[in-house]
Amino acid sequence: MEASVIRAKLGLLIRLIDTTTGAAVEESNVRFFVNGQSARPAPRGGGCFVFINTEREDIRLDVEAFGFEKAGADVRYEELDDRIPTCDIFLIPSERNAQRGTVIGIFGNLPFLEALEAITPDYPLCRLGSFNVKGHKMTVIKQAGRALDMDYGYYGILQADGNSYEKIIVSSTDADSTAILKKDLQLPYTVNAAVCRIIFGSVDAKGNYLLRIRDKGGSSKLLVRYVRKGEEYFQRIDLKVPEECVLNAHLQKKKKPVIEAAEEKEETKESV
Repeated sequence: MEASVIRAKLGLLIRLIDTTTGAAVEESNVRFFVNGQSARPAPRGGGCFVFINTEREDIRLDVEAFGFEKAGADVRYEELDDRIPTCDIFLIPSERNAQRGTVIGIFGNLPFLEALEAITPDYPLCRLGSFNVKGHKMTVIKQAGRALDMDYGYYGILQADGNSYEKIIVSSTDADSTAILKKDLQLPYTVNAAVCRIIFGSVDAKGNYLLRIRDKGGSSKLLVRYVRKGEEYFQRIDLKVPEECVLNAHLQKKKKPVIEAAEEKEETKESV
């Protein structure tokens, strides 16, 4: 009797993440929609769901999870890893779900808004030690008594002026204090700069926006990053100061320095 071989191909891995904590969303009451039609990816635990043996075609994926706001993403396979195509869906807790604790945030409307996110500068995950272009390796200075956990993947390195940050994506960690980035840093960095987890907000086609964090009774200050008409802006906001909790449409775009000069200097040094 010949043995039969069953082959299965991963179509898409979906990770549901609580954007206020960075933790996996373990909620079982979740509904998925692909291009507006109900879909049933298989649960795999840890907030993960998978489509198996489905075509790898670009789709619109929407999610409704109990206790969270509706969320979605445009899945473009050319932007995903070919081996394990992964779509991260960041869920914003609903104000109506008191069991998950109190949340505070900002909401409103800003025409032509394209993206919204923030970091909490007063609560860094760790601090930057050094960066090695070879291998995109970033060493970090951990907080005392805390292990390095950067599985969340999306972080911001606070710039020296404290008014902007560079967004980075961590693809893996290969040592107790080393993170591998998806690409090189584009801005100058300073040793001991705060590395903070990015909190993602939501923006719809009409410019309606929403971003929340959990109110733990401490600092409620955010450094917000948003994109409008293709331009990047930063704004400091204290969520407990109502007049600050509106995105400013009249801010000047942040002109960030480049590191070409530094790289050129390094190349010259090596050639001597």
